[in-house]
Amino acid sequence: MSATGRGAKRRERDFYPTPAWCTRAILPKLAGLHGASVLEPCKGDGAIVRELEKYTNDIDWAEIALGRDFFKWTFDRRYDFVVTNPPYSLAMEFISRSLSLSDCVVMLLPLSFLASTKRRSWWMTHGLTALWILSKRPSFTGDGKTDATDYAWFVWDQAGRQKSGIFWL
Repeated sequence: MSATGRGAKRRERDFYPTPAWCTRAILPKLAGLHGASVLEPCKGDGAIVRELEKYTNDIDWAEIALGRDFFKWTFDRRYDFVVTNPPYSLAMEFISRSLSLSDCVVMLLPLSFLASTKRRSWWMTHGLTALWILSKRPSFTGDGKTDATDYAWFVWDQAGRQKSGIFWL
């Protein structure tokens, strides 16, 4: 997921692999992650899954390109966490579905996700627990180049285990 700049062509399925350092920055901050059950609904190339494997072996995933559409797949349990970098164009849908599968949802999104008239009413029913801002802009292109967008890990915690507030990574 990443804005690619004005006039730039978007990648198919909004596929922008998450740099490992972005995931490494948030995982130690998540209370209860060690040994937890985790769902990664946008597995992509497995970048987030590889980092999660350092904390738990109980990882499930979905990836439309691999025949597991997150919105159509039947998950037979709840998870302790959902952690992902969703396609920006479907972020609200990913968050809503994830909240039905887990009490703690963690998503990498542009800070601009906090704004917009369209999302205002959505935010009134989807209160945020924590915002972990990435101090450095990530490169989603693999060449080290960044766009002018700032990103953060958005955390929704219905179980009350996560630290509440705005933080910087």
